[in-house]
Amino acid sequence: MINLHEPLYEEVIPLDWERQLFQTSYVKRLKHLAHFGAGSFVSPVTHSRYEHTIGVWKLVVRFFPQDDLLRAAAILHDIGHLPFSHAVERTLGYDHHQLTNTYINSDEVAAILRGIGLSAGEVCAGLNRETALTGTSQVLGLDHLDSFFRDTYMAGTLRVKATEILDKITCTQAGIAADEATAAQLLEIIEANNRLIHSPLLRAVDFLLAQAVDLHWQETRDGFAFLMDAEVTAQLIDSPNEEVRRIIQILLFEPHQIVVATGTGDRIRKGKVYSKQPLVNGVPYSETENGQAFERRIQALVKEYEVGFA
Repeated sequence: MINLHEPLYEEVIPLDWERQLFQTSYVKRLKHLAHFGAGSFVSPVTHSRYEHTIGVWKLVVRFFPQDDLLRAAAILHDIGHLPFSHAVERTLGYDHHQLTNTYINSDEVAAILRGIGLSAGEVCAGLNRETALTGTSQVLGLDHLDSFFRDTYMAGTLRVKATEILDKITCTQAGIAADEATAAQLLEIIEANNRLIHSPLLRAVDFLLAQAVDLHWQETRDGFAFLMDAEVTAQLIDSPNEEVRRIIQILLFEPHQIVVATGTGDRIRKGKVYSKQPLVNGVPYSETENGQAFERRIQALVKEYEVGFA
């Protein structure tokens, strides 16, 4: 039995081979990785990469029901993520896209793909080029669309049902298209999500978790990439390094001690902006006056902070 329920979209019955992919160790592991990284410690945004994957797959099935390659890519697109998703990736020097390619080529996954006439190489190539899943450099794709819906839903800032917006948009291989009113709704959701991602506290907790992980795994990182969040947390709690134990204690039980300001403490590097916009009348909305104003507001959220403890 497999549970593919999530709260945002209508139910979808998986094909037999999709059910097999969802049951692989690589995809099931996503249930144990927080989509919001260390932000899951201090915010209501606690869903996993697994729920996000189900959501992206459902969106692909809605818009591209006959495209087996895109359906497979949707299920497998996040399997290379590290524990706590993006929180520690840059600090430790990993690339989750490379890990995704490696895992797709594993015997466990590749054998299922061969059964429907797809090769692991085809799926990797599909994930490494611009498609409706990724969107283009300017145009919103289905992967980020689900993240924007799901994160704001969990944060309590999604003011409209996702299905109501889905009924008003279309999607081609170039990405999502909408009328101007719907595009404006999407931009409100995207901005709300970026405000949360770039909030000082969430930037700080990701930074602190990465710092603790880097200190604890200084000598060897063999096997780290495929760990689950709980395994990492347990090792940090029992770390022989006193500073690591102090950081994880604060993250888990005393986040009120975290002080984010400027002028003292350790500097947090600027985060990544997620600002792709839909097509409106065949033109990227980012090229319009409203779209450019939105881009300026999003870019203004990106700041450097310094973190310390009270």
